[in-house]
Amino acid sequence: MSASLMQRAIELFLCWTFMNPSAVLSQAPGFNGGRLVIQSAPHTGANIFINQKPTSRQTNSAFMVGQGTYWVAVTGGPDNLNCGGDAGKVQITSGSVVTLTCTASGFTRQ
Repeated sequence: MSASLMQRAIELFLCWTFMNPSAVLSQAPGFNGGRLVIQSAPHTGANIFINQKPTSRQTNSAFMVGQGTYWVAVTGGPDNLNCGGDAGKVQITSGSVVTLTCTASGFTRQ
């Protein structure tokens, strides 16, 4: 297989994985967690904190996390956002996908 064909196959797999995370999570041996997606709108680039610790990543980002309760905060960025508190509390179960979007009005959840 040529290098360009292999690269295209990897890109397609990663795209499929992003669009179908629960299918991949259910097949990962020994992984008993879910996916936490943290976004900001209308612009990206805000700082992400999980359980009061900086992640060194900015919105929009996805995290594979174990089962449990997490507190998410999003601050700064081009829109000077400030989301967190009880609205940022999420429960992750096996195979779940939780999406939090921080806006000027606070978090919305999908």
